Amino acid sequence: MKKNNMLMRKSAVLFTLVFALSACEPQQKPAKTASSSVEPNTTETTAQLAEKSPLINQADVLYRGIYADLITSIDQLQQAEQGALLRDLFEGLVIYDPSGNIIAGVAEKWQSADKKTWIFQLRKNAKWSNGEAVRAQDFVASWQQLAQSNNPHKPYLTYMNVQNAAAVLAQKMPAEQLGVRALDDFRLEIRLDKSTPYLPKMLAHIALLPRYQGNDLQVSNGAYQLTAVSQNEIKLSQNPYYWRTEKQKMAFSTVIYQNLNLPQAHYKMDIVENAKQTNRHTIYFPQLCTYFYEFNFRHSMLKQSAVRNALVSMIYTRNIVPQQRNMLVNGLNFLPANMQFEQERDFQPTVVEQKLQQAGIRVDQPLVLHLTYDDSEPHALIAERLISTWSQSDLIRVEADPVSHQTLLEKRAKGDFEIIRSGWCADYNDLSAFTSLLHSKSPDNKSGFASAEMDKLLEKTLSANISEQERTALYQQIIQLSQQEYVVLPIFQYANAVNIAQRIVGYHPKNPTGVIYSKDLARLNELIEHND
Repeated sequence: MKKNNMLMRKSAVLFTLVFALSACEPQQKPAKTASSSVEPNTTETTAQLAEKSPLINQADVLYRGIYADLITSIDQLQQAEQGALLRDLFEGLVIYDPSGNIIAGVAEKWQSADKKTWIFQLRKNAKWSNGEAVRAQDFVASWQQLAQSNNPHKPYLTYMNVQNAAAVLAQKMPAEQLGVRALDDFRLEIRLDKSTPYLPKMLAHIALLPRYQGNDLQVSNGAYQLTAVSQNEIKLSQNPYYWRTEKQKMAFSTVIYQNLNLPQAHYKMDIVENAKQTNRHTIYFPQLCTYFYEFNFRHSMLKQSAVRNALVSMIYTRNIVPQQRNMLVNGLNFLPANMQFEQERDFQPTVVEQKLQQAGIRVDQPLVLHLTYDDSEPHALIAERLISTWSQSDLIRVEADPVSHQTLLEKRAKGDFEIIRSGWCADYNDLSAFTSLLHSKSPDNKSGFASAEMDKLLEKTLSANISEQERTALYQQIIQLSQQEYVVLPIFQYANAVNIAQRIVGYHPKNPTGVIYSKDLARLNELIEHND
């Protein structure tokens, strides 16, 4: 699976890295405007910017380029960057703010007494671009169509724990039995198989966008509507019926998407996601994707905490990771930086020889292990550096096991490894998307890690009667326990290169979701350069 194909469920994604290698240091601060203190990577709304600076052109055109086919249907979605156009056209129950947090979309509020049955109240002023109201039945029909389609993202309905989703996808039940129904025009009920407190955070997934149920395929309910469509370019204009208030008026009346694989793409873009050619204005957005090595807990030596402690403690990841801006060394566990707790970053020194000797390892009986990794760069370079570091101890012998990417996937699935290169991507911004790896009975747990204490903590997070603060405290215990057990060897977090013109404002450079809505952006007319 390629790095840019990150639209599927939270899953063990063993990336084939295809990004360009670079040794450049990150640009620390963007240029400021001549008339205000607003920086290009601001999270302020367009309305707030307009009040501060008269330099915003409210009737401008935004140019967005992607290295992929231009699509207008969710069923055609293949690459992450194609989703930007779809999110401009369609809006789900919830959306992201510029920082990547969930906020109300078509649904203005929601509630659940048991975290299994959820009621979403839709906005009565949410309309399709033809003026018709967006109704609860539109979501019911759209999700039923998703379940019956060939869309590769339809399994997400099962990962959400939607009632009967597995049976409907397997065609053992009709789509009408899917756990979603319209209570009336503006109340949507979602029924789940089990308590899922974080369900609202899962609903921003692109596969869940609604579809217009009429015959006109150009009708949309997002901030923009289709104006002109060609193979090479798609032009959008503001949806006159979009629910946003006058104070939240969008800065760009027109958004033009260009296929950058074509020679016609000759003019400068305002935004290019997953940029193939970077420059000094490129922003490296952190992603909900991390890279690490897994230990096989079935191995007689690796099942011992002291051995894992020794192996992890020898590695200083800044000496292991190539100096690339799309690889973020961010802490001592496998979580993205935005999900880590502050105390996790503290380093605890370990006397490696003592730990290994506790496990009965001696010079004449060293620890012999095989390290399995992709036989391509930068995986091979990282593996070589790991082996070199571990080889500094007379008590450790690590043998290289380079394999093809497909073989790597197969070996991990079978548990046929000792230490193996792995990775994890989440498609919603919540700790639950990563901690499922740690449950002993999780199908995603291939390492054989099992802890009754860990399972108990994870199951408590699904309780319907705990507060968000209590749930966060449980996650903190879970992560601390995973660190104490040295469950994995964390390496880095992925980042996505996005070229953004200096004058574009309204985004946050640390948004880990990869979602930038055109409706949130604006353009400043003037900039001044400065040296930090």
